[in-house]
Amino acid sequence: MPLADIVKMVVNFSAMQRLAAVLVLAASAGTAAAGGQDATAWLHRMSQASRTLNYSGLFVYQSGGRSESSRITHVVDGSGQQERLETVDGASREVVRNNDEVQTFFPKERLLVIDRAVAGSFPGRSVTVVSGLSDFYVVRMGEVERVAGRDAQSIRLEPRDDMRYGHELWADVATGLLIKARMLRGPGEVVEQFAFSDVLIGPQVDRERVKPRYSRTSDWTVLNARGTDLRAEEFGWAFRGLPPGFRQVSLARRPIRKDGPEALHAVFSDGLATISVFIEPNNGRNMSVAPVQSHAGPSGIYKSSKGDVMVTAIGEVPPAALRRVVDSVEKLPGSKP
Repeated sequence: MPLADIVKMVVNFSAMQRLAAVLVLAASAGTAAAGGQDATAWLHRMSQASRTLNYSGLFVYQSGGRSESSRITHVVDGSGQQERLETVDGASREVVRNNDEVQTFFPKERLLVIDRAVAGSFPGRSVTVVSGLSDFYVVRMGEVERVAGRDAQSIRLEPRDDMRYGHELWADVATGLLIKARMLRGPGEVVEQFAFSDVLIGPQVDRERVKPRYSRTSDWTVLNARGTDLRAEEFGWAFRGLPPGFRQVSLARRPIRKDGPEALHAVFSDGLATISVFIEPNNGRNMSVAPVQSHAGPSGIYKSSKGDVMVTAIGEVPPAALRRVVDSVEKLPGSKP
């Protein structure tokens, strides 16, 4: 599968996966935020709730006039964490997690993508705890509001520069579970929103709901995207001049097509926002191609050639941040693509 197709899947990876990643945003913010003890305590509580509670519910994702409904079920027991998400309208997609393995089913394409999940998150792989988050966000307590028939405490995270978006998170007062989230480009300008319309929290959650609807058969194409972790000296590329606060989370070599070359994959985070960078061979040609930039809702792509490779940055950050990341890429002496 070409990297362009993988990139398209990342950008259109569906509302259900985005919400699961948002459930982890509170984890990173909770560790570093210094915008007030009450706000920090609430973010810690959100982090714990998303990992330790059983919950199931229907939520709606909205962005750019588009709306999509999905169902998520999360169960914790002696074997660890299991989770299942599926769309209930639009294109059919199902994501199933069993501890550190994530399987994403695209039934229309008969495609199964297998990947890894970071401990404490699903299916987000890119969020990391970064000290000093309050250097880049102002963290404030908001109001108590009603969401899905439940009282919810809001927490606001306002960016201090133009390299990241703002966020507002609503935690269920009774349990701490994140039940609504907004990404904001500016005051009152919503980039995207997730909100539960119905949610059940507690041991009464039906464990049968985490079982996958689909199963892998011989007519399915399987893409193992787990990749191989790399050390900095094995990666062969450096990033000089990243946006303030963004630090390296992971380096890996990942497949981009069956029986073809692999792409280098780097992930950076400021503790809340995340940027992925792919470096792939440019079909063996040393050529210059005009940069290409696109944006779909909160997700942006910026790609530019650097000699015999193509560099692609993807993230839920403003376009300026993606350009800055790609411009920062430098090949180390003696390294290979």
